[in-house]
Amino acid sequence: MTENRQILWKKTSLIYMAKQKIGFSMEKLDFKKRYKGFLIGILIVIIYYWAISGTDVSIVAFVKGAPFMLDFILRMFPPDIHNLTRFLSKAIETLQMAIMGSTMGALAALPLSFLAARNIMSSRFVYHTVRSVFDICRGINEIVWGLLFVSMVGLGPFPGVLALAVHVMGALGRYFSEAIETVDPEIIKAILSTGATKFQVVIRGVFPQVKPLFINYALYYLENNFRAATVLGLVGAGGIGMELLTSMRLFRNAEVLTILIIMVSMVTIIDRLSAYIRKEIIKVEIIE
Repeated sequence: MTENRQILWKKTSLIYMAKQKIGFSMEKLDFKKRYKGFLIGILIVIIYYWAISGTDVSIVAFVKGAPFMLDFILRMFPPDIHNLTRFLSKAIETLQMAIMGSTMGALAALPLSFLAARNIMSSRFVYHTVRSVFDICRGINEIVWGLLFVSMVGLGPFPGVLALAVHVMGALGRYFSEAIETVDPEIIKAILSTGATKFQVVIRGVFPQVKPLFINYALYYLENNFRAATVLGLVGAGGIGMELLTSMRLFRNAEVLTILIIMVSMVTIIDRLSAYIRKEIIKVEIIE
């Protein structure tokens, strides 16, 4: 009996000590989590304080300037339509730039994106080279590309098209390659087991899976490029941007409103057309 009691006491002691150690470890872990969260919170506060102090963000300045903005908006009415034909012509030119820039960029990005996908391209050198090209094209703003191409081919819409195409190639190339990397590997393995070549795998196994994403990204950048093409007009790369800048510099506020109405209307039309294309081609299910 005495031996049994001693064994029971030892087991109880060991269980108690184990519980104590586990409890201490859990408390230590919780303390580390709380301490880590506290440090992250302090870091976020420091970052935002640094960002606000460096950008002169001021609610007082915003409130004081609000009446001037209201006065500027009121002086826009009614819109001036005397030069409506010229504005519409430039807006159509801007749309043409957006269409050509988006198309050229997407066509260039499509084949290159397969070279920048880890699950398709086995050569690390090719993979990193193409990725670097995408980073350069995407990292430089359209306005900078516009200035470079204006110096190369002169003023007009063509340098704007080239600027949009280069930037879109970099952006869509990245999105396309990331979409390719998310395809179902089992489908690829099944096609490879039939003796298909790598090209056949891409055409029959990869592309059908990523086609909806490709179309979505391309349509989004078509709409985005219309706004970007407007800004490119400020550096002489064609479009309605130069008309907007001229009207603002000459304080023709009513003309500014007319141009803004045209721009918003065209963006709305592009958005509706994009939605229609997605519905008809991608077969987007609409929940009613």
